[in-house]
Amino acid sequence: MYGKDQWRGREVEGRYSDIMTFFVRDLNHKDLALQEKMKGCHGLDISDIKDYPHYYFTIEYMKKSMRDDMYLSTIRWILDNSNCAVTIEASDNTITAITPDIFNRCHVIYRISDVYLEMLKDTDTLSIDAGWYRVHQVTKCNMMEMTPDSYKFDEEI
Repeated sequence: MYGKDQWRGREVEGRYSDIMTFFVRDLNHKDLALQEKMKGCHGLDISDIKDYPHYYFTIEYMKKSMRDDMYLSTIRWILDNSNCAVTIEASDNTITAITPDIFNRCHVIYRISDVYLEMLKDTDTLSIDAGWYRVHQVTKCNMMEMTPDSYKFDEEI
């Protein structure tokens, strides 16, 4: 949901598809000082960590986490204090900066931007070379495909 720092909706991407999810692009900085005085929710606009079974941190959030450890602290707080699933987005610019404790405990959606994927037919194969004789392949028809319409049920908080 563009223009929003936090919102909710059913996940439509990845292995947690169709689970009610709390999406986070940025922390609620207004409430951070107040939450520090009380046992707060670490900048999240939630009343209880268990309100959502899944938390999703966008690539914008993860880029901020590279500059300020407070962002990683919020992810760790969820992982340490609940059984909620956590998804983080990564790109070629952020994946090496993700600390092992976060990387190993979260579901990672690795984003690759390539406009030519749309040119492939459903029966064509996407091949990703990860090194010498290390290739991952999937036919386009076996991929999940999201369109702008997929996100129409997202809700403002």
